[in-house]
Amino acid sequence: MATYDIEVITQDGASVHVQCTENEDVITASLRQNVILMSSCREGGCGTCKADCTNGDYELDRNLQALPQEEEEQGVVLLCSCYPRSDMTVELPYTAERISYTTVDREFSAEIISITPIAPNVIQLVLRRSRKDDGSTYAAIFEPGQFFDIEIPGTDIWRSFSPCSLPNADGDFEFLIRVLPDGKFSNFMKNDAKPGMLVNVRGSSGNFYLHNNGLQPRYFLAGGTGLSPVMSMLRQMHERGDPNEARLYYGVNKPEEIFYADEIAALAKKMPNLTAQICVWHAEEGWTGAKGNVVEILKSDLEASGAKPDMYLCGPPGMVDATNQMCDGLSIPRDKVCSEKFLASGSSGG
Repeated sequence: MATYDIEVITQDGASVHVQCTENEDVITASLRQNVILMSSCREGGCGTCKADCTNGDYELDRNLQALPQEEEEQGVVLLCSCYPRSDMTVELPYTAERISYTTVDREFSAEIISITPIAPNVIQLVLRRSRKDDGSTYAAIFEPGQFFDIEIPGTDIWRSFSPCSLPNADGDFEFLIRVLPDGKFSNFMKNDAKPGMLVNVRGSSGNFYLHNNGLQPRYFLAGGTGLSPVMSMLRQMHERGDPNEARLYYGVNKPEEIFYADEIAALAKKMPNLTAQICVWHAEEGWTGAKGNVVEILKSDLEASGAKPDMYLCGPPGMVDATNQMCDGLSIPRDKVCSEKFLASGSSGG
């Protein structure tokens, strides 16, 4: 089987080399070598892993939702769906600091501790890493904001979810998971999953995490279960004592879809630098919080203040895309915007 050298060049000129076989995509090959490039859905649906191929031959999966034909003709590729046919050079639209590296064992077994409904379409899932042979615990190691892949037992189906908890010595992970009407992972959670069951877990992965830009304000926009990694990031800010101004805009469609409100309030009480708003798009009479589209509410605040904060976005693709367009319109540079899209299937699906 042929193996090719993939030179990955970042926006600031750094270079990383990855060895990729002809039957694996560049993202998979990079992960195998503990190089974590920006990616999200891993199915060609979100565009997070877009890059320009400036040299070399390759084949792409067909029908890639996030790669318009005109971009493909210009040499743009999705690294999650790009299979080399020669040595290649690809240029990334982000700087070297957004590539992370890990030597931690990336696949492990974990026990289901609890499965708790917390909203009509959301469950809280708590996992604990299996113990070592001597009975001691493995730590839960990840960068707040990153995600883990969880396998449905007895299948080769994996789904990706981001913890809302912090790294800890007990090996515990808390996830907030959207339940879809006929999602494969959702059906597993509803019908088969039980406390005490073991599942395979892989990770952590992803480049959605807090970046050190000094005392720059940080604004967080979360839609639905996009709140999960955002809560982990805010908890990290609290744990470290980060003095940055932080604002959370958490959006749902209806009041009954709100979850984790008590936890948000408790964190805001402990963090004097945090302002949190729960925004309901279709608010009923009696709702006293923010009303309307969460992106429009954020835009209104940014226009009123003139602020150009670091932006962290996590939620449905439409929300993330609309916020990116809004940031462009307000001259907030793209390198100040870090995002993760939650999709209805595949990497972040049900």
